[in-house]
Amino acid sequence: MHTIPHTTASRLLHLPPLFCPIDAAVHPEHESIDRDSRVWLDRYRLHTGDVDRAWVIARHYAEAMCRIYPQGITDRVALTARWLHWIFYVDDVRMETAVTTAKLASAIGLTSNLLRVMESPAAEPAADQTGPVAALQSLMSSVQAVATPTQLHRFTEAHRKWFHAILWGMADPALADLDEFLHLRMLNAGGAASLCWSEITAGEEIPGAEFHSPAMRALQESSFLLMALDNDLLSYNRELLIDGTRINIVMLLARLNDCPPERAVHQAVALRDRLTTLFLRLREQEEPGLSAPGRAYVADLGYAIRSNLDWGAHSARYTAVTSRTQLPPADPAPIPLTLTDHPSDPSVEPLPCPSIAWWWQQLRK
Repeated sequence: MHTIPHTTASRLLHLPPLFCPIDAAVHPEHESIDRDSRVWLDRYRLHTGDVDRAWVIARHYAEAMCRIYPQGITDRVALTARWLHWIFYVDDVRMETAVTTAKLASAIGLTSNLLRVMESPAAEPAADQTGPVAALQSLMSSVQAVATPTQLHRFTEAHRKWFHAILWGMADPALADLDEFLHLRMLNAGGAASLCWSEITAGEEIPGAEFHSPAMRALQESSFLLMALDNDLLSYNRELLIDGTRINIVMLLARLNDCPPERAVHQAVALRDRLTTLFLRLREQEEPGLSAPGRAYVADLGYAIRSNLDWGAHSARYTAVTSRTQLPPADPAPIPLTLTDHPSDPSVEPLPCPSIAWWWQQLRK
């Protein structure tokens, strides 16, 4: 049993209320989708053994996707649940934060191979019929049967951005300032890859001029960063105790502002609340002029923000502060979470970060 030293326990953080006036929803077939994803998980052995499999099951990955796509076509939402099991296996098992040059080279080779599988209309079967390459080939066969060429291209490019950011993080960068950190976190949390499924699950393609417009990009990217920061808030205690991760907004603000984590967490919440305000204002501004597929996509962005909180507060991925070499606790207590309709920082001024300040410029006065 992993015990928490008293001195460390005293450093655990309690989250202030989070601004999130977005309703929750879940796909009506979430239970059958969850069963399907478990069968697929075992078919391709996307775990390292019985203990790791127990952790995967305790994280409830299918629930996360069913909350993002509550209105999606059922068999396509099932593909998203399979995908999340696959991508977390790649991220958690095949990638590491602190690496040697040889391990980084191996990760570059793996991600290059995975991207080529995504790009190939019919890849040669993997020699090993289990593992991440074989699982991806199976997944892509199903995706290619229902997605348009444009959707497949967007799918691959979203993963290319994610893999680039994962490799950037694996190189253990010395992040100099808030702007560089936010740029990395927006990319390496996988928001674009998670939401590239939206138009696939809806069965409709978003027009290119609409999908790639600056205002829509600002909507997308602000939601991706918001979810990444919420992940940091939810995972802080586990990272402090178990994982040793340093790419966390609370840890960064404590260092940059030379303040204790108890103060930095309030600064982090103020930052994510400002992003929420921006997202909501952009959504209200842009939604009336969007096509039906565009409106469905923006709705899914909102569902994803709320899903990330509801699922994350109950998933063993964040709640269980025990070593992953042991079985996960049977019923870990959820992370206490209070959602509010009032932002702690209601400012609509751009953050002083050049890489994202242009998001606020998309607001029409």
